[in-house]
Amino acid sequence: MKMQSVLTAAALAAGAMLTAADIQLPKPQISGGAPLLTTLARRSTNRNMDGKALSKQQLSDLLWAANGINRPDGKRTAPTAMNKQEISLYAVLPDGAYRYEPATHRLVEVAAEKSSLDNNASVVIVLVADRDKQPGEKWAAVDCGFVGQNIYLYCAANNLATVFKGSFNADNLKKLLKLEKNQVPMFIQPVGFPK
Repeated sequence: MKMQSVLTAAALAAGAMLTAADIQLPKPQISGGAPLLTTLARRSTNRNMDGKALSKQQLSDLLWAANGINRPDGKRTAPTAMNKQEISLYAVLPDGAYRYEPATHRLVEVAAEKSSLDNNASVVIVLVADRDKQPGEKWAAVDCGFVGQNIYLYCAANNLATVFKGSFNADNLKKLLKLEKNQVPMFIQPVGFPK
């Protein structure tokens, strides 16, 4: 009984750390979607999106598939060189920008302003590398590729459109996301429903 009280208090304390603008994501659904070979056959780049919002569950599943925790030891769905885990994900939604926290599976608001990264996407995932964790940009780029492929596969399995982009205004993005000096926006990946 005492252990349950401690766990309840810890859960309440964690919940209290959420601000009104943070988003607690539902538990990811880790089964379903198309079979792997069907997913690989469907995998494609599609820039034509209709702007319709993803459900909270779809956003939860997408972020978990991209780089969520899939093992008790904290390791992720996407590998990283020497397990540096230097890639952070930011979700730019119509109402603001958020940092994805894999350990708590929530979005933490970093900006309440609207962004025009891609007006037709439901969400734009920004892949950010931490140079303090992984100084070699070569490895960070490879690790972003793993995350990007996970996003492609999730989209293919769930009939969503996506495109991996390396062309964007990095300075504006750093300001929007309030990134530290050691954090570098590497790629963006809009996701949405196909037109």
